Amino acid sequence: MGENAGPITGGCMCGAVRYEMTEGPIRVLNCHCPSCRKHTGAPSAALAVCTLDQVGFSGDERRVYASSPGVGRGFCGTCGTPLTWETEFGDLGRVCAIHISTFDDPEPLRPDAHSFYAERIPWFDIADDLPRYAGFVADGVLVGHGPAGADPPA
Repeated sequence: MGENAGPITGGCMCGAVRYEMTEGPIRVLNCHCPSCRKHTGAPSAALAVCTLDQVGFSGDERRVYASSPGVGRGFCGTCGTPLTWETEFGDLGRVCAIHISTFDDPEPLRPDAHSFYAERIPWFDIADDLPRYAGFVADGVLVGHGPAGADPPA
């Protein structure tokens, strides 16, 4: 990721909040943590991670809910669409993970890992061979590849 294919745009369901990512994301991942599940109402969240200075917002100002210490979750105050997960993240500085379902063209934003896999809902799994991490991908605690119960790679 990180390649620049021109601006990548998106926004909320009603169009009141729009954004433009100036470069490709640092990483695209599926997050299985309980907070992302609550924020989206889905069994996991697919997020495109960039630094906050790589994305510009326009239209209505997004609202941000402080979901835990140092973490904000952005959403549209008009239609309620979940938009972002934001925090300070080590050497990267301020990061903004944008829900890929809110991009105008999410197709090129293919996940490359699963985070917080150890916290996933046991009945939900995604059938891919991507690496699964116990927590943040950056922490590097790999718990496997492929869905739970899959045969280990030969």
